[in-house]
Amino acid sequence: MEIIVVGNSLSKRIEYFAGAGRKLQTEVRFQTYEELFSRLPSLCQAVVKLEPWVSSETDFLKYARLNEAYKAVLQRLDETVLPDGVHFLNPPHALLQALDKKETKQVLSAKALNVTPILGTPRSCDELLQALADCGRGCFLKPRYGSGAGGIMAIRYRPHQRRWVAYTTLQEADGIIRNTKRIHRLTKEKEILLLAEAVMHTEAVLEGWIPKEQWQGENYDLRVVCGEEEVYYVVVRCSKGSITNLHLNNNPRRWEELALPEEVRQRIYLLCRKAVHAMGLQYAGVDVLIERGTDIPYIIEVNGQGDHIYQDMYADNSIYTRQIETIKDKYDHADR
Repeated sequence: MEIIVVGNSLSKRIEYFAGAGRKLQTEVRFQTYEELFSRLPSLCQAVVKLEPWVSSETDFLKYARLNEAYKAVLQRLDETVLPDGVHFLNPPHALLQALDKKETKQVLSAKALNVTPILGTPRSCDELLQALADCGRGCFLKPRYGSGAGGIMAIRYRPHQRRWVAYTTLQEADGIIRNTKRIHRLTKEKEILLLAEAVMHTEAVLEGWIPKEQWQGENYDLRVVCGEEEVYYVVVRCSKGSITNLHLNNNPRRWEELALPEEVRQRIYLLCRKAVHAMGLQYAGVDVLIERGTDIPYIIEVNGQGDHIYQDMYADNSIYTRQIETIKDKYDHADR
């Protein structure tokens, strides 16, 4: 049986996945997406792991177009008939569904799983202003498609005073809106609406704000990497602000250090495993917040390619090792 990992170029995540294979004396082959398309008709007994496109593009709108191109590749793969004995670790249709924040929330809500609320899909500044005024508290404006902090805006608007505050990685310079690796605080309506218009141009969702639980003076949420039946790894993401993504120089903390009742931990594990099953995935990175003062967990997002955790990769590389063990257990004899 072949294990194939597919990307548009080599990356750290592919390197460490292959490294986990070597540790288990299992060859992992890298291929580009175009190479996969040419090889698919002749493949037999193979498991294919699809990785996200890697890009250094900082222009927000250009990056959004790259994301659309990647979705088209996944759609093409989904329409391709696989030879007998060839399996996707996470199927393209499930990855596409997970890339769509609105559809993800609909699927999970239909299964009675707690999710952070979507308040609407504003398409203009007028619609955004009305939705923010109706909400009466902070909200998150996010690109509907994709994952990560790119393009997210945490916005609070007080209509009676016409007072604004927003936190975002976006920044406008010389007429170009760029994603940066730091969070900017904005208070001028013109600046905020300029960036919000760009996000809405790519299609956007407006999510309600739920206060996150705190640990040692910082807000935190969780990235839970899991499958349908087991949890591989949990990292606690801490921040002074409301956006906790770790690539923005926020603080990763150990799950074992978090003072949380075991009953709450088990509730989080079950919620995340049910989410992976509901989304038709074999594994995912599930982002979860715990509402402050209630111990109630809510799913923020399900990332079908969200297994890339530096804290684990550079230590035990346990996530990728466990994935390859699971592939061998499930598929190595299945097609013989």
